Amino acid sequence: HPRTTLRDASAHFNDLARMTTAATHPRTTRAWSSSRATTSTSARHSTRRTVVRATSSTSSSFAFQSMVAHVFSGPTAKRARAKEALLDAISRVNRGTTASEEDKIAIDALARALEKLNPTRASLSSSALSGEWELKYTTSASILGLTKPALFRPRGPIYQTIDTAALKARNRETAPFYNAVEADLTPTSKSAVNVQFKKFFVLGGLIKITAPERARGALDITYVDDDVRVSRGDKGNLFVLTMSDPNARLA
Repeated sequence: HPRTTLRDASAHFNDLARMTTAATHPRTTRAWSSSRATTSTSARHSTRRTVVRATSSTSSSFAFQSMVAHVFSGPTAKRARAKEALLDAISRVNRGTTASEEDKIAIDALARALEKLNPTRASLSSSALSGEWELKYTTSASILGLTKPALFRPRGPIYQTIDTAALKARNRETAPFYNAVEADLTPTSKSAVNVQFKKFFVLGGLIKITAPERARGALDITYVDDDVRVSRGDKGNLFVLTMSDPNARLA
């Protein structure tokens, strides 16, 4: 109907006018601007929080990586790798009896690398020194029995017990003859001792022989920890031992 159409058109026009006025009214403009500012500020704060979280996460990750790098490159890790390399090398030469000259040179180099990492330079004061040690490698032909017929060479484990409180030591073979020798120790430095052999025990102690005064030597303990000991004798021989019984002592 013409009147209805005109009335509707007029109402629609008025609605548009009110909307336009409200949009351009100062109060409405300020409210809209305030809303935009609030939204922008919130976005900036959110961005800052995200950056802080990312920075914190990066710092934590870097600290963790640094800690891991220290663990795997620090003194303890270096000693562990050096010990592993030395023990692996000597495991192939039957305590030294089958070592070639090339083997001896390589093993000596590995021993020297470990000696540089000795955690206790004053080896005689180390709580790890006393106890019974098993000989794993030596260049000493007499201890290995290389000058004897194979039948008379020690085939079982060879042990050395050190008692720092009593300043005594005992070397003992097992199969086949179970020979042993006891000695007194006299410190000559923070890591070295003179060794005066006192008594030999043959065939498990069936025969006892008092050692002559000339039966003496010297030993420098160049590396010691809870597991491994490296020593060098006065005749230039190298000894590598592993701990067998940390509670063993000599009366």
